Amino acid sequence: MSTNLSTSEIIASALQLPPADREAVVVALQQSLIDHGPEEPADEVEAAWADEIARRIADIDSGRVKTIPAEEAERIIRGDVRPRI
Repeated sequence: MSTNLSTSEIIASALQLPPADREAVVVALQQSLIDHGPEEPADEVEAAWADEIARRIADIDSGRVKTIPAEEAERIIRGDVRPRI
């Protein structure tokens, strides 16, 4: 892409767009990052996630980690209640 615009000029220009057009720009940029994602091979990423998931399940199964219902987690995140310790 050949352009004389700087990054800050592109951002300033994009901020002048109507909200729907700004959203389209964000979606296009996000998709470009996904399409040209990390240089790490997908198989390595999948393997790392599989290891992490297995570790978390083992933590729950062994009792090292205590789970809470999603509704309670949402109330904690919103600040409606304090976490139980």
